Amino acid sequence: MNRKFVILALFIVFSCGAFSQQKDDKGIYLTAEKMPVIKGGMAAIGKKVQYPRIAKEMGIQGVVYVGFIVDAEGKVIEPKILKSLAKPLDEEALRVITKEVQFTPGYYQGKAVPVRMVLPIRFRI
Repeated sequence: MNRKFVILALFIVFSCGAFSQQKDDKGIYLTAEKMPVIKGGMAAIGKKVQYPRIAKEMGIQGVVYVGFIVDAEGKVIEPKILKSLAKPLDEEALRVITKEVQFTPGYYQGKAVPVRMVLPIRFRI
């Protein structure tokens, strides 16, 4: 009984360390203790989106999903469209994420780290 308890305790201790930091194969965190935050919140994105005229005229609405990495300085790197809606809306979503929005970096064990994120950008007429 005592031996089983010791083995179980050791398993829990070692597995907590293995699963607490999730990184991809490039060493980019998928989760962090403190995830990156958009300065001004999601409302800041809504204020900066400029609906493309052609998309408005055609009545295109929906959500574009953008994947990117927030680096240790809070800058967006490697942005890409994960779910497309229409080319003009995709381009606008990338523009907003890369040029208009600022992030505070993610932190793991008190240290700023790069974190992979996915953000939905909603377009409504």
